[in-house]
Amino acid sequence: MPKAGLRIFQIVMRISVVAHDRICCACAFSAVFAVSVATKALGFEATPTVALGYSSSFDNDQPWTARSAYGHSSSKIGGAPSVPGAKRAEIYNGDRPLFAVISIADQRVSIYNDHGLVDRSAISTGMLGHPTPKGVFTIIGRERYHRSNIYSGAPMPFMQRITWSGIAMHVGVVPGHPASHGCIRLPAGFAAKLWGLTKIGERVVISPQEVTPIEFTHPLLPVPKMRVVAEAYQSAPDAPQAPLATAQPPLINPHQYAEQLRAKAVAEKAAAVRTVKETYAAVRVGQQEVARAAAELKAAEAAHSLAQVKAETAAKAYQAAVAAASATEQESILVAGLKAPDGNVYGMVESRSLSKGDERVAAATDAVAIATMNVEAALTDTTAKLEDAKTASAAKAADLADAVRRWNDATAASVAAANAEKEVLLRMSPLSVLVSKKDQRIYVRQGLAPVFDAPASVRDPETPLGSHLYIATAVEGDGTSLKWSVVSIPTRFAEERGERKRKTASVEEQVGAPPKMYGSPSSAADALERIEIAQDVRDRIAERLWTGGSLIISDEPLSGETGAVGTDLTVKVR
Repeated sequence: MPKAGLRIFQIVMRISVVAHDRICCACAFSAVFAVSVATKALGFEATPTVALGYSSSFDNDQPWTARSAYGHSSSKIGGAPSVPGAKRAEIYNGDRPLFAVISIADQRVSIYNDHGLVDRSAISTGMLGHPTPKGVFTIIGRERYHRSNIYSGAPMPFMQRITWSGIAMHVGVVPGHPASHGCIRLPAGFAAKLWGLTKIGERVVISPQEVTPIEFTHPLLPVPKMRVVAEAYQSAPDAPQAPLATAQPPLINPHQYAEQLRAKAVAEKAAAVRTVKETYAAVRVGQQEVARAAAELKAAEAAHSLAQVKAETAAKAYQAAVAAASATEQESILVAGLKAPDGNVYGMVESRSLSKGDERVAAATDAVAIATMNVEAALTDTTAKLEDAKTASAAKAADLADAVRRWNDATAASVAAANAEKEVLLRMSPLSVLVSKKDQRIYVRQGLAPVFDAPASVRDPETPLGSHLYIATAVEGDGTSLKWSVVSIPTRFAEERGERKRKTASVEEQVGAPPKMYGSPSSAADALERIEIAQDVRDRIAERLWTGGSLIISDEPLSGETGAVGTDLTVKVR
């Protein structure tokens, strides 16, 4: 092909490739635009790929915006405008625990940690007839792709369950007013982001109106028990020697102690599993040896039985030979008596014949005697072998029984070690404590499982406590104490309650009854001061308490939402 023609051909091909790429880009842009329009029309927010666990050069770390309850879009509420490259640090710096506060009146959820507000979004709660319950809840389950098992399999992406009766936070239409059947609907982008932030066991407060957590200190707040490092070394198997005592030995907190216990439990579980395998192998060997000993015993019994039969047969043959020899001897005596004094020829011949017969009988008798002796020797040998086989079989059976016992013990130890590991894993989860004035009890849970409960009393029981959630949000500077925040849930219709109490007091005064003492709900500090808990209960709490732990003090009883396992301490307020 001429050079000019080749050059023209190359230019044409390049133009074709560029045109094809532009067509593809146009198609892709059209698709993205269509998806964007659809999400806006349906009331969803676009989900940043970063929130979904992916990264993309198209995200460009732009600040996330949420639609407010009034329908307009705004930057993150409660903080300075985001700047590119600083979004993640501004929104969340990794400090735990997180906890959510939902305001029914404002249709808004706020996420907090030790440093304050982390993020905030518009939501939609339960509409009239399907109210969202108010109180203190916990995230007890999470499913990225969930479908409702109540409402015909309706999709509920990024579902975070707070009750097993059907209340959860999930993606849904957020129209700016209550519209759900009790769940907390979240914009799609915020739901995906929240999914990446929270985890099971973190608290959710649902309040009738906006409440803000405040830092809180009080000498009656639970204090974690610190342990000397030597205690942890003693707990772990094959651990190195603890450091020599110093003027001030290092201390470890309950979470670190739980980690040490976990290391011990893991090592004990591994050792128990090895022992189970070894003892099971010994049982298998013992079973084979018992089977072999049983076969040898059976063979010895058969040989002994055969020897007994042979001995009995030989004994009969010997007796027959002896009888024959005795008869021959009697006949010889008779013939000898018939001999004539003059040398009777017949008598002499007969005598010689009988003498030869005697010799044959004697030889046969001797042979039978020898055979009998051999048979009896064989019987004695088989009898000894039978006894040895019986002894060996009994010994093998005893060895097998011992191996089975050791296997059973190892299996029980393995189960105990596995349970101990589970218990330690629970100890590494946040601790939950509830003091209920209604129940007059204190409940303690960890890892969504009960630990113990005990009696508790409240001074001035006629005065309401209110409902207060105290959360251990961080470690103080010395590393041995905790930093706390408190959320106090407003009581519903406080004015109506006060008016009702005033009317009751007026009636009691008219009938001459002594007036009861009423008052407003206690403050967070007063509530702590009014509860009375035994010291041993406080000590047991101190052994497990660390960051993420929470204490609820409430007039209300333990909610029926709190089941045996898989739920946390829940209180519903009215």
